[in-house]
Amino acid sequence: MQVCGAGSIREDSDVATDIRYTRNGGVAIAYQVVEGGDVDLVYVPDFMSNLVYGWESPYLRSFYERLARSFRLILVDKRGTGLSDHGPHFAVLETRMEDLRAVLEAASSGDAAVVFGAHEGCGMAALYAATYPERTRALVLFHPVVRGHGLEDRRVQEELSALRAGWGEQAWCDELLRLGCPTLYANEEDRRWFADWLRVSASPAVAYALNGI
Repeated sequence: MQVCGAGSIREDSDVATDIRYTRNGGVAIAYQVVEGGDVDLVYVPDFMSNLVYGWESPYLRSFYERLARSFRLILVDKRGTGLSDHGPHFAVLETRMEDLRAVLEAASSGDAAVVFGAHEGCGMAALYAATYPERTRALVLFHPVVRGHGLEDRRVQEELSALRAGWGEQAWCDELLRLGCPTLYANEEDRRWFADWLRVSASPAVAYALNGI
């Protein structure tokens, strides 16, 4: 398995992770290409990600490698998260969706790609597919969440306040993992990795903005 790109940051017997950047409106967006199958698949991640640190997790590494067995896998850190620029202000969904288009063009994705969105990334993936159907081979959504005016309540606001106050602190990260994935919570090393994953993937302000939209 081989990764296209410049500036190798890690290499072992299985995969070399290389980071490249493209720009949309002057904002640099980080991405990776993992060569595998003949069909392109771009993975639009959850609220935040980090293209370097994700490979340090045996779970994410296995997930990426399994996708790359069948697809030419394109990974991206969305605007404001991981290794990508933030820009002058928090961008609307349409702007972040155009970041995805810029990444696919920079990755020389000639044929239509499979667009795979997870959680918060489903909105960007769905908007891309609706805007550029001719560039979308298939749309895959994992655990999408629908929100709209009138659906917010006091509990959501309380959760956002707790996120703003506790983001990146070990106790808050532990509780989030306990609620979301108790099997990983049982392992101290997994708890430590998860807290660091949140810290290197998004700042408190970005995490609040992503969860509040």
